[in-house]
Amino acid sequence: MLRTISDFNYLNEFKKFVTGQYLTKGLRITVGALLPALLLYYYNWLSFAIALPLGALMVSLTDSPGPIHHRRNGMLVSNALNFTIAIIIGYTHHFPWVLAVELTVFSFFLSFIGIYGSRANSVGLIAIIVMVLNIDVHHEQDRVMADALFILAGGVWYMLLSLFLYTLRPYRLIQQALGESVMLTASYLKTKSRLYQSGVVDDEVYKELLPLQIRIHQQQEQLRELLFAARGFTRESTAKGRVLIMMFIDSIDLFEQVMTSQQNYKALRAYFKDDRIMGVFRRLIVEVADDLEKMGLVIQSGLPSRESRTLYQLIGETEQEFEMYKNEYLNATTLEGFISLRHILNSIKDIDERINRMRAYTTYSSESGYSAHQEVDARKFVSRQEFDPKLLAENFSFQSNIFRHSLRIGICVLVGFIIGQLFPFGHSYWILLTIITILKPAYSISKKRNIERLSGTIAGAVIAFAVLYFVQNNSILFGLMVLSMIVGYSFLQIQYSLSVAGITLFVLFSFHFMHPVDFRSLATDRVIDTAIGSVISFIAALFVFPRWEQEQVPEYIRKLMKANLKYFNSVASAFYGFTPQMAEYKMARKETYVALANLSDAFQRLLSEPRNKTSQPELLHQLVVSNHMLSSHIATLGTYSRSLATRYHSDAFKPVARSIVSQMQQGIQLAENASGSAGEISEKGFSRIRDIIQQLVTQRVAELEEGTDQSDVRKTLSGLKTITDQFDLVYTITRDINHILGKMKSSVPG
Repeated sequence: MLRTISDFNYLNEFKKFVTGQYLTKGLRITVGALLPALLLYYYNWLSFAIALPLGALMVSLTDSPGPIHHRRNGMLVSNALNFTIAIIIGYTHHFPWVLAVELTVFSFFLSFIGIYGSRANSVGLIAIIVMVLNIDVHHEQDRVMADALFILAGGVWYMLLSLFLYTLRPYRLIQQALGESVMLTASYLKTKSRLYQSGVVDDEVYKELLPLQIRIHQQQEQLRELLFAARGFTRESTAKGRVLIMMFIDSIDLFEQVMTSQQNYKALRAYFKDDRIMGVFRRLIVEVADDLEKMGLVIQSGLPSRESRTLYQLIGETEQEFEMYKNEYLNATTLEGFISLRHILNSIKDIDERINRMRAYTTYSSESGYSAHQEVDARKFVSRQEFDPKLLAENFSFQSNIFRHSLRIGICVLVGFIIGQLFPFGHSYWILLTIITILKPAYSISKKRNIERLSGTIAGAVIAFAVLYFVQNNSILFGLMVLSMIVGYSFLQIQYSLSVAGITLFVLFSFHFMHPVDFRSLATDRVIDTAIGSVISFIAALFVFPRWEQEQVPEYIRKLMKANLKYFNSVASAFYGFTPQMAEYKMARKETYVALANLSDAFQRLLSEPRNKTSQPELLHQLVVSNHMLSSHIATLGTYSRSLATRYHSDAFKPVARSIVSQMQQGIQLAENASGSAGEISEKGFSRIRDIIQQLVTQRVAELEEGTDQSDVRKTLSGLKTITDQFDLVYTITRDINHILGKMKSSVPG
């Protein structure tokens, strides 16, 4: 029985989730919070010490991936903040006006510390949640210190559990993140295979590739931090540590290799209209993507990979098919198309070699990682966050997006608190929790979170009601509660609406065990409070100090234009001058990918904003797609600079590079809104190299007419034509980018 593609994908998705970092985190949070709750329940202490599992849960949500000393320090700060906030709110929550001031001020400053990065933002957000949860505590003041100590004890317990689990498997998170990065690269390659289909719209494919590239970049940044920001990791003496570094380096180079198969796909489809040979190549690329996805799963699971000859055999079959097709259709009009296909085939062979090398790494033997220290200068590639107090002062103005966001949070929390005081809701603090978790610095993210939280809450409440109506067995209900908690915290980062539904189920089941008779009113309160919080958040995101993406796009464009120039210069000089240092090239490559990911992300957010707040998004889309194509072609040149530059080194490439640099400099001027326009720059720089190629083409056509298959002319033409085509495409795309920037100049604020 044949297995369908959809079945295979579902199976792979299940394997990805089961072996991935998100389920691991969900299980860790569940165990960390439920284990102390079960022990307290067993000894009849749960009602008295409910703050202990709550403290564990709160600190667990700050335990985001990163070097272990960052995680430890983040949890220490979170414990200290939560303890302090619990005491302050505990002693003042009987005084509504004092509490209103505290909520506003603390919400602002605890949001404002997000200026120091995502971990600091998580610590501040959790401290706000602890503050809000303590509003609803009705104990006398003599219980305040006890509850604060229980929160601290729970947080310390979770911190010790997390650190202990790390000591048992210190490399597990790196393997999971690395496997996910490789699988995302496989998805990128599989999507790119559609460019070989007849009738495909290239822009639609690139639109799908952009978010994948953003996710790959984010994953690579996480891995850089895990591998290189950890103190002493790059000096790690174990074979596993060295191998993981080598695997990471190869994964980045592999992604570049995937990008270097970039060709002029419209021209290729025009050369081979019958779709026969293009279909063969598309099938091969899909198979490569599948093999790469399997490799990602193996890396993520931490198991050694089994040797596979399937891809090797398919490459051989494709090569035979290519030769047969070439013998049948090669002529003067298709010569250039066959040269491009040959280089695509060579690129696929290189990808296969890298996959095989990564397959060898999965044994984690000492021999496979021997050269790790020779190829990495780690510190240059890690973004560092300095905790400088000056940063707070510099951002304390309306020019700062984080300042506006913090003010928005403070105002909305105050409004939500006042509404909760004026109207008799049973658990009005849920209004504040909704506001805190929905509101984000970007309007588009807030809007998306708003919809997902409201739909997830309603779905969770409906499911909980149905389950409690039909199921009376407490053992089954307890099992469902644990499962809902695992689901809720496993999907928190990847599927927010499902996460909210799971957390809602967990909360409602928990209250059912403590107060069974209150379930209906409890579910009603949660839905109503969530709806109120959603409305407040929506109004605030739209009207309270918004910072629209259109205002920030010009700065992203400027940074990308400058990064493109630096990246191109790090590649081009190898063909006519000197070969730059590998570290310089890789740094320029990273800066370009970061800048492109930032612009792409901004464009995705801009699409969700009100239409009257955006200006010509179709031009920005063209700009993003064009820059994606540009970085792909520069990456292709980068690969050729290492494999072909020495053999085809020529002064004829010098004027070519100068023409492109002139275009890129013009683009920078346009991006900076300086004087100038997207005028034409002469293509004279290409005349010399084109004359050389034309002479070679004439000679090669004559050879083909004489029946000569292999010759020095063939090899020289193939190399020079391939390199020149990439320079030509870089030039053409850069010129197109300048025309787009010229159109945007009058509509995008500088």
